[in-house]
Amino acid sequence: MPKEKESNSSQQQRTRQQQRPATTAEPYPWRRVVFGCLVVVLCWSIGIYRQNKDAADAKAKQLQDWAFSKLWSHMSAQNAERVDIYRKPLWAQVQGNVFEIGAGHGEPLMLLPRGKNGLTKDGTGVRGITQYIAAEPNSFLHERLAENAAAAGFAVQYDANTSPNGAEFNAASAASKLPVLTIVNGTLDDAPAVIPKYIRDHAPYDYAIGSMVMCSVDNVQANLQAIQDLLVPGGKFIFIEHVRHTDEADSTVRAEYKAGSMDVSMWRRAQEMLTSVWRLFTGNCHLDRDTGKLIREMKGWSSVEMQTHRGTSGVLDKLTPLVFGIATKAA
Repeated sequence: MPKEKESNSSQQQRTRQQQRPATTAEPYPWRRVVFGCLVVVLCWSIGIYRQNKDAADAKAKQLQDWAFSKLWSHMSAQNAERVDIYRKPLWAQVQGNVFEIGAGHGEPLMLLPRGKNGLTKDGTGVRGITQYIAAEPNSFLHERLAENAAAAGFAVQYDANTSPNGAEFNAASAASKLPVLTIVNGTLDDAPAVIPKYIRDHAPYDYAIGSMVMCSVDNVQANLQAIQDLLVPGGKFIFIEHVRHTDEADSTVRAEYKAGSMDVSMWRRAQEMLTSVWRLFTGNCHLDRDTGKLIREMKGWSSVEMQTHRGTSGVLDKLTPLVFGIATKAA
């Protein structure tokens, strides 16, 4: 009897052991380890960036400028085809001492007043311009800018303060009798506190020109104020810019646009939504700036003559309506 009880007890114990869930080793926390490593790398990267912020920002800016120069090489011809119909009659008025902000590749230089000139290969060249200062902060655009300036009939030189590597180039153009176009590697973004010396020293200007540039500057108001300050009394600012869509009833819209032919408010919202991404790949270009309104409402002009082209022929045309005209500084 005792043996039978002992046997039953042993059997019950074995049964309980079999029913008891087997203990397993806790898995290694790989996810936590990987996450911790990523946090360490991120913190280390931020620390390195802070220690070398200026150099890192300069490298990033250089890469952005290079990428935009490649993009603009493919887009500039298409842009000129769309814009020159409005730009040509404006550029034909330019004369005297001229300053251009954001000269880019310089394609519009061929739209300046031209006449016979025995000093150029084709016997023609710019007429009525005594000096031309072309400010362009993207050095990757300078080579084509110089080529287009020479083709337009200018003797080209570089500002030694902002482009020290242009000294050899300058020596070749110093003896020329052609009007001089000087490339300045700079902007007006830090005006009025800082304006590149060459631009300041050769002011005041009879004409200032801006073509598709206010979309990408850091501070539109500062740039516009600096331009106005650099002009002689009665001097003219000639501009053409793509802007944020204005209201349907905007009186400056050209008659070629038929009211109601597009949903202006929808395209305005599209501009606002796309700008944050668009600007990363297009040299800081903003789709949603009210540049025309800023020029028109700015004090210090005696008159502002402005028109708006509201295109409907394609997506790019609808995303980038144009304003163009002339603002004259009060005497």
